[in-house]
Amino acid sequence: MKLTAALFALLFLLAGFSTAGEELSPPTSHDLGVEIFPQSRSLKAVDKITLPRAVEEAVFSLHRGLSPKSPDAQLSAVNPEGGKFLPEWLELWKVSLKNGQKTFTLEYGGEIYHELEAVGKEYARGFMATPGIISPEGAVLSSESAWFARFEGEGLTIFDLRVKLPDGWDAVSQGERVGASGGEVHLSSKKPQDDIWLVCAPFHRYEEKVSEVTAEAYLRTPDKALAQKFLTATAQYVKMYSSLIGPYPFTKFALVENFWETGYGMPAFTLLGPKVMRFPFLLRTSYPHEILHNWWGNSVYVDYSKGNWSEGLTAYLADHLMREEAGQGHEYRESTLQKYADYVAQKADGPLRGFVSRHGSASEALGYGKSLMVFNMLRLEMGDVLFKKGLAEFYVANLWKSASWDDLKSAFERVSERELGWFFDQWVKRTGAVALKVENVREGEGELFATLLQIQEGEPYRVKVPVLVTCEGGRTVWESLEMTGKSLDFTLKLPAKPLRLDIDPEFDLFRLQDRNEIPPALSGVFGSKEILVVLPSKASKELFEGYGRLAKNWQSSGEAL
Repeated sequence: MKLTAALFALLFLLAGFSTAGEELSPPTSHDLGVEIFPQSRSLKAVDKITLPRAVEEAVFSLHRGLSPKSPDAQLSAVNPEGGKFLPEWLELWKVSLKNGQKTFTLEYGGEIYHELEAVGKEYARGFMATPGIISPEGAVLSSESAWFARFEGEGLTIFDLRVKLPDGWDAVSQGERVGASGGEVHLSSKKPQDDIWLVCAPFHRYEEKVSEVTAEAYLRTPDKALAQKFLTATAQYVKMYSSLIGPYPFTKFALVENFWETGYGMPAFTLLGPKVMRFPFLLRTSYPHEILHNWWGNSVYVDYSKGNWSEGLTAYLADHLMREEAGQGHEYRESTLQKYADYVAQKADGPLRGFVSRHGSASEALGYGKSLMVFNMLRLEMGDVLFKKGLAEFYVANLWKSASWDDLKSAFERVSERELGWFFDQWVKRTGAVALKVENVREGEGELFATLLQIQEGEPYRVKVPVLVTCEGGRTVWESLEMTGKSLDFTLKLPAKPLRLDIDPEFDLFRLQDRNEIPPALSGVFGSKEILVVLPSKASKELFEGYGRLAKNWQSSGEAL
């Protein structure tokens, strides 16, 4: 899922981040009864909370105005410590417990309603978001909404959730759907979670059992044919990724239609906007991406303090893989490199270990684009068999734990019995990309001689450079050149007279493209910090004013770096 700045700050303020790859502390348990009141934009809740261990006191956050009280513990308001950021809609509370007590009850209620606001001002990718909302159209609540108590130093959570709803409404969370009757839905998660989501609306529910997994669709208007498309796709992708990585970690996956445009992937469900979910290409693009997040990010968690590896790995095994299967993988990688050149290189670059979440095209080109190219190079370095084994090893070793790039390195080192620190150091900890140039190309009898250069600033990268020679008669020669320095003289044996030499023709390396490789694209304009617009002074007044409005729009909506 996407992290807003407020949510990310809150996570660091309140949540306890584990050491990557190590067992997390025992989860906090919530036994929650909630009633939703759409017309008053409010809820009422009773939460029986069991902390991981007995404590004398604990600090938790809750949405402002919910007025918590407890029949078996003492509560008092807390002011945040100096220097700590706290979103304005949150309050901190301290619960004081008796000696040896770790279970107590919270009772609270009140309004949670935040207007939808644009996130990111650049036109290349804008979307609406809210910390939390209860309205007659529906309710979308998460830890950012602070609709349930989050404790300072808390790790993960298990929950049992009963939701009382208006007639015709239904509810979805990441938990298993235990049952529904009498206007109440029962949801439960015994697997440790880093959030408790609650999405409610007047839904029409569809389901289909697929082996041990239930495929679900929640639509705002009846549409059996559309629901069936998603149920079938769910079964297909769950089976595919289970074979590639390991068993699906949940008991269900649900397609949930939102009442505004979103593209969120949460544990065991995805929340999609009413327009985007009806795009015909979505089932081959965004949908597998959201399902795959149930392995990467939603069951193997991200240690954000050491960088977000999840988005790049998910993009590589979903968006990129779908294009690869269609024979268009090289085009996808070419576009990825171009976006990096347009939005990041020389402008907003940084190491992958510093990427946390997407907040514009520049951060996307780095955290998604560069990251997926790193996984492409790792696959080429390891070979398909070991790459797949490494994914499975990483998954098994870190399921229900917080993991980092270091844990990825360790998993691939175990399956390959190779030291891979050099690879992850240069691509995860270092800023920039390799830049290649070929010169001194000359032909000998049955041979081709050339010099390959790395022309980027700084130290050379250790890379395997794919080289393709096209010869007379349509014959081709592929070679992979191991390059560790700034210069490499190489000789290729050929079956016929060479006609053409291509360096990395399939765009497999994370590199700066040569200017002659880059086709004209508007992203080159959108990614620029400074744009010169020349207006046609002799054009009609209407056309001239139109160009002027376009220029002002570009200026006011510039790239969110």
